[in-house]
Amino acid sequence: MIRSIPKKLKLPALVLITGLLLQFCASQKEDLKSGDMEATFQSGMDYLEKDNYLKAEEVFTFIIYNDPAGAYADDAQFYLAETFFRRDEFLVAVSEYDRLIRRMKNSSYVEEAFWRKTEAYCELSPDYRLERDMTDKALKYLYDFLDIYPNSKYRPDADARILEMREKLARKLMASAKLYDTLREYESAVFYYDTIIQEYSDTKLYATARLGKAGDMVALERWAEARELLNSVAIDGLADLSPKETLRLRTLGAKVVNETSNDKN
Repeated sequence: MIRSIPKKLKLPALVLITGLLLQFCASQKEDLKSGDMEATFQSGMDYLEKDNYLKAEEVFTFIIYNDPAGAYADDAQFYLAETFFRRDEFLVAVSEYDRLIRRMKNSSYVEEAFWRKTEAYCELSPDYRLERDMTDKALKYLYDFLDIYPNSKYRPDADARILEMREKLARKLMASAKLYDTLREYESAVFYYDTIIQEYSDTKLYATARLGKAGDMVALERWAEARELLNSVAIDGLADLSPKETLRLRTLGAKVVNETSNDKN
């Protein structure tokens, strides 16, 4: 049978026990913020490196909610977003990168989070034959990123991604031009070729668009314009043409020369 504490000792004993418990809790909390969180974060990184994304997500989420102002909060937030990016859940990843950008503005991860968010939109950009909304959004964020971080180490990647997205938009216009060519609606086809020529001269489709328009000029018997276009492609566009397109360039050129030499223009 446990003996009861004498009445006169009960209050001091309780005060002592309470004090010891508070000291123990404070000590435990301090350990959680230093050694334990470091070890916990490292375990999350280990899971991430092993492609165990669900476990990594669980660990990083634990850190964010249990130590939101701690040393590893922004690390955990960034790598939580990474777990979604790496399993192709790009919209969720964007949301998590945005959370870091908005709430942890002084974090060293902000620039990288912005870049990864931009990459996520690029990955969401569909095949050129589908709607272009996400491609336009990807371009917007790419330009925004370069405006904010013009000297970023990611600049070469951003420039490459911009060209990739622009070529996708140009390819969509090219598909429309070729459709009208098939229908022999040459003036409508020329409209799309002209849009590529005027707005996407930095893409590899610039030469193809000029060649396509030249073909329409031949079909419309507008020989002088056809000659000018073919000459421009021969001067600075040959490297961007496929073998089939190169053969077409020669065929069209021969036809233009034949027609104009006989004064049929």
